[in-house]
Amino acid sequence: MTDAITQVVLEELADVGYGKLTMDAVARRAGSSKPTLYRRWSSKQEMVLDALASVSRPVVPEDDGHDLREHLLELVRAVHAWLSEPLMRKILPDMLAEGLRSDAMDKALTHHIAEPRRAAVKAMMDRATERGEIPEGADVEFALDLLAAPVYWRLCVLRRDVDDAYLAEVADMAYRELTTPRPAGG
Repeated sequence: MTDAITQVVLEELADVGYGKLTMDAVARRAGSSKPTLYRRWSSKQEMVLDALASVSRPVVPEDDGHDLREHLLELVRAVHAWLSEPLMRKILPDMLAEGLRSDAMDKALTHHIAEPRRAAVKAMMDRATERGEIPEGADVEFALDLLAAPVYWRLCVLRRDVDDAYLAEVADMAYRELTTPRPAGG
């Protein structure tokens, strides 16, 4: 997808929402034609998911000698940057609501947005487990939730500001979850 069309799709989503977005409006706004869009995407849903996936790639820290806690803080900051980007702040709640209305959209959002982001971070955590930074048996799935959910809740639901101290607190919470030894059998 060209950057210009991606931007138009995102702007149109932010302005009118998924339900009112049309291929005609995107083509008009992009200075293109509807047949041009349909040569590339078979549907509005496919076009929107492609645009969202292109700006929703996870930022995963490289194994560069930093410790796990620093990597978690980088991840939380990246989630914050993604969620606080003005277009995404308008688009994501609308798309999540659309996913509640449509099982097909829900599955598509999970496949194109949630799963790739989560898999990339889980791979980083798997490497940290191999290095011994995360003990075997740690609840990695729950820690993955902790990296994004509080930031999403504060920004998109409560509509409150998030500062670096809050992000550090979220990273520390995930770090404790990942590194606190579990009792045997528990």
